[in-house]
Amino acid sequence: MSEMKLTYFNARGRAELTRLLFAQAGKKYVDCRLTGDEFKAMKDSTLKGQLPILEVDGQQICESMAIARHVARETGLYGSSNCEATACDMVIESCNEVINAIIGKMFRAKTEEEKAAADEKIHSAVGGLNKVLVKVKGGKFLLGEKASIGDAAVFSILEYCKVANIEPNAECTAVREVEKNFAEQECIANYLKSRPETQF
Repeated sequence: MSEMKLTYFNARGRAELTRLLFAQAGKKYVDCRLTGDEFKAMKDSTLKGQLPILEVDGQQICESMAIARHVARETGLYGSSNCEATACDMVIESCNEVINAIIGKMFRAKTEEEKAAADEKIHSAVGGLNKVLVKVKGGKFLLGEKASIGDAAVFSILEYCKVANIEPNAECTAVREVEKNFAEQECIANYLKSRPETQF
């Protein structure tokens, strides 16, 4: 398998899903964490002037979800059939709806009324994710007994929720189950203990 280098800031943010996938797969990679000044110095050498980027044998890949999907395919974490990959995609896109709602709260909601409306939108998106999981989850994990990019995406999105001070509603049991089962794996538990502590 090709050597991979993931470059981002010293934060979870848009790179953490990919880091979780590397941890899940037990795949060694270069985890390059830049300061703001270091990024400014190399910004023009990136495809779109933004992070994260993944370098594979000298070839750059940009866009966080394209990176995550690439790593998942390379490491066998995208299912073993087109139907399983589609199940992962449904969960990933549902997670993206949650992220967009959280971004709306953190960067656009100013008044208390706007923040309350944003919280409601986040809860609605998490509820939608839970409905998808109830319908498609095939066992302990999304695809049965082996974790996939779908499980990692759910875990990652709940970390976003914590940053936004959002606790999923009690009825979102499928979301909570996926989070718990994913985090309790030895490979993930070890990664979570060893990763740098960051605010986001």
